[in-house]
Amino acid sequence: MTNPDTEKIRVAIVGGGIVGLAFAISLSKAGAHAVEVDIYESASAFGQVGAGMGFWPRIWESMRTLGLEEELRPLASSGMPFRYTKGDQPQYVPFGQSPSALQSYHRADILAVLLRHIPPHYRTHFGRRLVSYSDPAEGPVELSFKDGTTATCDLLIGADGIKSAVRATMYADLATQTQDPAQKEALLKGVRPTWTGQYVYRGVIKTEDLRKAAPGHPALDGPIYFLGKDKYFVCYPVSHGAGINCGGLVSHPERDGTLHAEPWVETVPQAELRAQYTGWAPEVHSVIDLITAPSKWAINSVVDLPTYAHGRTALIGDAAHAMTPHQASGAAQGVEDGLVLAALLASPHASRTTLPRLLHAYDAVRRPFAQDVLRRSYDTGAAYCFQRGALAGLSTADSAAGVAGAVLQELNDLVGVLLEWTWTTSAASEVRAALEVFEKGVEV
Repeated sequence: MTNPDTEKIRVAIVGGGIVGLAFAISLSKAGAHAVEVDIYESASAFGQVGAGMGFWPRIWESMRTLGLEEELRPLASSGMPFRYTKGDQPQYVPFGQSPSALQSYHRADILAVLLRHIPPHYRTHFGRRLVSYSDPAEGPVELSFKDGTTATCDLLIGADGIKSAVRATMYADLATQTQDPAQKEALLKGVRPTWTGQYVYRGVIKTEDLRKAAPGHPALDGPIYFLGKDKYFVCYPVSHGAGINCGGLVSHPERDGTLHAEPWVETVPQAELRAQYTGWAPEVHSVIDLITAPSKWAINSVVDLPTYAHGRTALIGDAAHAMTPHQASGAAQGVEDGLVLAALLASPHASRTTLPRLLHAYDAVRRPFAQDVLRRSYDTGAAYCFQRGALAGLSTADSAAGVAGAVLQELNDLVGVLLEWTWTTSAASEVRAALEVFEKGVEV
């Protein structure tokens, strides 16, 4: 007869993006040897979604833990603070900068580094799009894929992004377990992400093209925000300075929390992007002129889930807390989810029997922190769009006419407070806290 306390824990990671792969590496680096790992990816190969990704000081601690810092550092662009300017007027006005530096990367560069560190004995399965799973009282967790195949595991990790099939199944199941109509409705809201009321127009341009078109452009000197009423435009270097990632954010706060129809991403005419920034500083339009085929992204979010774990299943990354991009922290928070989970699975107390307590410890520590970052990111975006503080009541026309320098300084200070956690806190403290919760729970 097998002993569930001594058998290896079979871990299924659904989703082979940055968060899923980082979790796989975390398991190896944490010394979680009593696990067997299968990675299920819906695509035919590991690929890239999105262009730019930022690292604040806090995430470097995690990269050192994973043994990735040495390879990632040389690939970084910038490493300079973001400069803040008011750009919704004929001449932009500089007024501040982020209190810490953000190093920016192309996602493909990060993915390439991660893939070099996946242990060779971890099994990878491509073309496996999860449809649903079941977690019976007896026997393993059962996974069902779109191609008709099935698999089993002892622990299911949903790293399958904002449209997570793992989350959808988890919350549909939780909803069936309550007879309270209000609670059922609340749980079913966890199935689908909600729209933030925001769009971002994205494009990557060549640095040399901007240098030729607009010599002396401020984006050539490093990261910069052009802020205005209900909108902003951001530029920062990627691909070791060869490219500039550009994003034009348009906010409709009255539509926050609604559902956005598919598609969430579409290519739009350059004229649509240009029209959004009518009357803005010419430096904004110099960049827009080089974005010939902008993509328009509806920014959706997964807000305030009541749990990141249920039964023998846990959510990490965007599946748990897809957030706005205004603090460039979504992927990094997903990496930290994996660090905490991996440390718990490396604990000598980890076994098939103790998985429910292990996942409780993960949820108890990670969910409050990640949801706080989610709210801070949203508030940062609102501040950038002049929807907080003294600027909140300003009309578009009033903003275009100019505002007092003292008001802009207040905005700079507010953003500094919202971002403070990125250099004053440590993921290591969450690892310690989760282990303490878990180990107290399994003491005999």
